[in-house]
Amino acid sequence: EFAFMSTTTDRKVAMFYASNDNKPGCVFEIQLGMVDRGADLRWMSQYPHEAEICFGPLSGLQVIRTRVESSVLIVEVRMNVNMVSMTLEQVVAKRYKVVAGMCDNIMLEIDKSINGDDWTTLCSQLNDADGKVKVVIHDIAQKQLSKIKARGAE
Repeated sequence: EFAFMSTTTDRKVAMFYASNDNKPGCVFEIQLGMVDRGADLRWMSQYPHEAEICFGPLSGLQVIRTRVESSVLIVEVRMNVNMVSMTLEQVVAKRYKVVAGMCDNIMLEIDKSINGDDWTTLCSQLNDADGKVKVVIHDIAQKQLSKIKARGAE
């Protein structure tokens, strides 16, 4: 998950949100180790009574057991903040490389297709001996894929 995970140390707060509107709910009871700690946000919160603890992106939860209390499923989990996993910036950069590579491959496929026999036949039927249609299609594809790459780099 790319987002932060908001939790509370107050069981009553968690149960209130989980059992609201008489619909089934779910609460994660998180067991923390010595390293797996979140940031206590009470000092800056508009709702300090909610005792919010925030965990960073890419935190993992390992299910230990489950039980039901009233209409709420309680899932006991162990927190796993992997200190060797990539940062959010590294994950986004890696994803950008994948998208950029995909765009390059699409452009290669377009080039291969517009230089094939089917396109030669189409151009002859359109009386386009000098291949203006190919150039236009190539340029449009190049511009669109460049836009996609640029958005990914932001």
